[in-house]
Amino acid sequence: MAEVKLKKSKACKVAYIQHIGAYDKVPYGDYYDKLYGWAKQKNLRPAGPPMAIFLDRPQETPHEKCRCEVLIPIEGEAKPEGEIKIKEISSMDVASITHRGPTKDYPNTYEKLHEWVAKKGYVYAGPVMEIYLSKPKVVKRENVVFTNIQIPIKKI
Repeated sequence: MAEVKLKKSKACKVAYIQHIGAYDKVPYGDYYDKLYGWAKQKNLRPAGPPMAIFLDRPQETPHEKCRCEVLIPIEGEAKPEGEIKIKEISSMDVASITHRGPTKDYPNTYEKLHEWVAKKGYVYAGPVMEIYLSKPKVVKRENVVFTNIQIPIKKI
């Protein structure tokens, strides 16, 4: 399993769609198709891999009320349109870990990240972000992903 690293995230402009509901029911493919189609129509260049920001903790928020933002980094000038919103994401200190493997092992990766944050004397300074480094694949009937997970942190 990958090691947790302290790093500075990159600032970027993103186009995003907000989803409300259980995180395991987010229609990522539909949202990314809409976002990339919109960006192409507006002559905007993608400026990095797709991402998602999880604004609520499912341990504390009813699943049907959990909010997340499905995002793509963009270059160029853009205005919000319909369900597609635009915002700037600032650079920040993050605890970062890369998950490469079945999605069923995600909880282990998250647990390792949460333990590292607590052990090193940090607290969360914002919501979890996942950066999708490749498209999910199905291997031996399991979803396999390559994702960088980042949690904004600050010293206690």
